[in-house]
Amino acid sequence: MNDNERSLIRCVCKNDMDMAKQYAKLILSENKAKSNERFCADMLRQLETKKSFELPPNLQSMLFVEDPLETMNVNRYYLSTRESKIAERIMQLNAVSKKLAELGVNYVNSTLLYGNSGTGKTTFGRYIAYRLGLPFAYLNFSHVINEYLGGTVKNLTNIFDFVKQKKFVLMLDEIDAVGIKRGTKSEVGELSRIVIGLMQCLDNLTSDTVLIAATNRIDILDPALLRRFTVKHRIIELNRIESKEMIHMFFSDVGVSIDETEADFLAATEGSQAELMNQMVMMLVQKFSREGEMTVS
Repeated sequence: MNDNERSLIRCVCKNDMDMAKQYAKLILSENKAKSNERFCADMLRQLETKKSFELPPNLQSMLFVEDPLETMNVNRYYLSTRESKIAERIMQLNAVSKKLAELGVNYVNSTLLYGNSGTGKTTFGRYIAYRLGLPFAYLNFSHVINEYLGGTVKNLTNIFDFVKQKKFVLMLDEIDAVGIKRGTKSEVGELSRIVIGLMQCLDNLTSDTVLIAATNRIDILDPALLRRFTVKHRIIELNRIESKEMIHMFFSDVGVSIDETEADFLAATEGSQAELMNQMVMMLVQKFSREGEMTVS
């Protein structure tokens, strides 16, 4: 055991986690063994990333940040051909935005996903963060709306000011909660100010942020807000063939066998990807329940 390892253990025993992390980083950086190369790189990345997860107290109820390498199981994530093309487009635009930043040109890689609820828009955003190796910052507008005049715009300003200091994939979920068209009969003055405030926040983002928004109601979004998004993509329910591919991927990853009759039964599920996932989980429950009954008997 070397001095750094002793210091690490000493810090853990004293519950001094800040110093423990520093010694852990030092130990990982100094480990040159080829067999440990990937492990050390992963742990160092996590130690660096965790810093950006520390949210100011006033944002903790509105913005949620996670490490997609910990929360995203890509072995169970089915990506259709349609979404695969959009993912590659986002990757390409990310490389372009970096080149433009070097030239002093600010360009925000922004995508708007729309479609029915449960089709996987949020999970797609998490997948993009996984691909880019960036933290996934999730903002649901229902948590941002404030009853006091000007409170919502202030919340948005605080959130975006924080985001600009970091490198995130920023997911704006249910953007239709605040981004409705101005000038309609149902519009109220405060909502108009919120839309303008949101667009100003978007305009002030830098190339470091990859922006993904999601809505079930693209038809009610303000046209000026829509223009802020370079890519607009509709996510639809999977067809029967795609559903079967998703089913086989999931059951293969969990290590449970499934025959074609069972796969066909699940693929006939009507509705969204979320509903299909619920049915797959229920089939797992039934299979394990039967196994338990057989064991008891």
